[in-house]
Formats: sequence, structure tokens, C-alpha cells
Amino acid sequence: MKNVTFTSQLALSRRAFLRGAGVTLSLPFLDAMVPAFAADPTPPMRFIGILNYFSFHAPYFFPTDSGSDYTPSRYLAGLQAHREEFTVISGLNHPEVRDGHSSDKSFFTGAPHPGSPSFRNTISLDQYAAERIGRETRYPSLIFSNSGAYTPSYTGAGVAIPPEASPARAFAKLFIDGTPAEIAAEVGRIQEGQSILDRIGDKAKRLQSTVGAEDREKLDQYFTSVRELEQRMARSVNFAKQPKPKPGVPNVKDPGPGEDTTRFALMLEVSRLALVADLTRVAAIYYVGTSKTPSAPGTTFAYHDLSHHGQDDGKIDKLAVLEQDMLLEWGNFLGRMKETKDADRRLIDNTISVMGAGMGNASSHDSLNLPILVAGGRFKHGQHIAFDPKNPPPLCNLWVQTLQQMGLDVEKFGSSRSSSLPGLGT
Repeated sequence: MKNVTFTSQLALSRRAFLRGAGVTLSLPFLDAMVPAFAADPTPPMRFIGILNYFSFHAPYFFPTDSGSDYTPSRYLAGLQAHREEFTVISGLNHPEVRDGHSSDKSFFTGAPHPGSPSFRNTISLDQYAAERIGRETRYPSLIFSNSGAYTPSYTGAGVAIPPEASPARAFAKLFIDGTPAEIAAEVGRIQEGQSILDRIGDKAKRLQSTVGAEDREKLDQYFTSVRELEQRMARSVNFAKQPKPKPGVPNVKDPGPGEDTTRFALMLEVSRLALVADLTRVAAIYYVGTSKTPSAPGTTFAYHDLSHHGQDDGKIDKLAVLEQDMLLEWGNFLGRMKETKDADRRLIDNTISVMGAGMGNASSHDSLNLPILVAGGRFKHGQHIAFDPKNPPPLCNLWVQTLQQMGLDVEKFGSSRSSSLPGLGT
């Protein structure tokens, strides 16, 4: 039986504000925002996916033993403060994805043969979720990359979505109010889009009486999509008129050139703040590499060259500096997620974070045995799940399991063959 919360107060809106004397202040989540005699609030499940272009040096990444008593690898040793919050998975890959660097295009989609000239991608995991739950938030999803030429996200038509490379610009969009003129211009752009849709809709409706049954069905589908888009635009108008939430932290500033480990950390932090404010529930980050890193600030690295180390110990040592620092930033992010309260739970309990790569060995462009870390959500963590690389379940099985945890009714995604991965229970 669920616990019941009793309150004699009227329920406040989750987006309630205090207004007075020309000042507007957004409110945090309060008990008064729960209806009287309602069951305990269940915060929504979120998702943050991270794709690392150059992968990780496998001998330093994967433990040599499996189960809950695994011995941490060199890279995972720095994450042991969060051991019970994440799972290491080895042995996975995407069937029919053996295309070296091009495999990144299929990481969140599972689409086969990304290196083929005729390749056409499919929708990425984050956008699949955003299309279904994004209407509940101001932004359906956030898409980041430390290089504008690389994106983790693809539309339903398989079209690459341009990412945001500036954490500072993203922070301003999410949390800094525009001037009255800027707000009016934004509302005007949205409303003009609505009027265009209205005109298109009127013309399309006039066609309905002159076409056959199949075309009428197509038009019905079209009208439905137009109405849904109009509804999203109407919500966008309301969002544009509302003051933005104040995260209570200093404004984010972009790091200097080459400092992309720090840039990655800031993208994670902006994503966390957006989840806390319920501005979005979906984020994807593409980490392309870095030439400078926090633990060696006076040294410049050639990440791509180091990833093709050819078993050269000197190159591997330098590569390890870069990759350890990246994983430490992810660990710091997990720590903040643990400390952030989300109703009666922690934010990490209601957020699935997946870190991985489209190659298992960047030095040889091998796309097998992908390095995967899964944190948060309702999974059973604190373990290393090792699959046989010669007979692995598809990575897309994890994507189905992730979508289901987010409350979506889905049994298949990409190349999935099941709705779960053995061992990754709840």
C-alpha cells in the first residue's frame, strides 16, 4: 500500500511563483504542490546520455572479474565513492555496426552500417524519449557537444541535430531572463509560426473532399501532427512569458580553448540544473576529446594521436591522464546528483545516466566490446556485468529498458531483441 500525504491546504502549481513589488521568484518543489489526500509524489524519470568519441583504453576501463565483488580497474578506482550507484557492462555492441569512427552515429540509434555511402540513420534514444515526454517541460531535450561538428542526437527522419557547444550560452538560455523586447520578439516568432500553421491547415482541409481514402488518412495524420505542433507552440508562448527559474549559482562561463574536460563538466552541471528546475528531462552530450586537462594544466595533448597508441606505453600513459580526468568529472557529477534532493528521493534515483562509446578499441577502430557505464535510475547497481563478446545481447536492449523505466510503453528499439539486459534488474 502506498503512503498517503494528508494536507488541508490547496495544492500549488509545480510552476508557482511569488510576485510583488516588481519582483518574481520561482518556488522549489513544496509539499503544498501535492493535492490533498494524494499519494506521495513520484518525480519523473530523466535521462542523460554521454557518448565519448575516442572510447576508453579497455585494459584500464574494464575490471578483470565480474559480479558485485569485482576489483576496480585503474579507471574505475577513482569512482569507488559512487560504486553502489553505477554498473559496469562489458561485451556489448550493436549488430551490423563495425564501422570504426562512423560507429558513433549509431551509438544511440543502433542503425546498421553507418559507414556505408547509402546509410540513413534512425531516431536516437534521447529524441525518441523527448518526442514523448518533452511536451511536459519548457525544452524537450538538451543536446551538447564540445565540437559543433559532432552530435549524439538524430530526429525521427535520421537527421543530425546541431548541438550546443557553449555551456555559458546554454545556461543563459535556461536561467537568465531576456529584456522585455527580447521576450516580445520570441513570443512574436512563436505566434507567427502558429499563424503559418493555421493557413497551411485551412488549405489542407479543403483538399479532404477531393481526394481518395488513402489520401484522407494521410491528411488526418497531417492534421493531428499540426494540432500537436500548435499545442506545443502555445505552450512555448506561455513559457516565453514566464520568468526563468533562478538556480542559485553563479553564471556559468565557458573555459578556454582546448579545456574540454572542464567544458564537459560544465555541460553536465548545466544539465543537472535544468533537471532540478524541470526545464527538461532529457539530455545528450557528445565528448569529442580535449587537448588540455585539469590534472596536467600545463601540458598539451594530441588526443586523436594518443588514441591510436599502437600499444606504445608512453602514449598510453598520456591517454590515461585524459580519460581518467573525464571519468572523474562524471564521478563528480554523480556526487552532486546524490546530494540533490528530488521530492522524497535523490535526483540520481530518478535519473538514468549512460556513459559509453561507439568503439571498443579506438586504436584499431574495433567496434566490439563497447565500454558502458550505467548510473542511477531504478537499476540494480554496484556490479560488473560481463557478457560474452562473441555472443552478446544488443546494446539496444539497454535502450529499451531505459525507455521503459522512463514510463514509455515500448518493446523494441533499434536492433533490440529483448526488453532488458540480464543482470540489470531493478
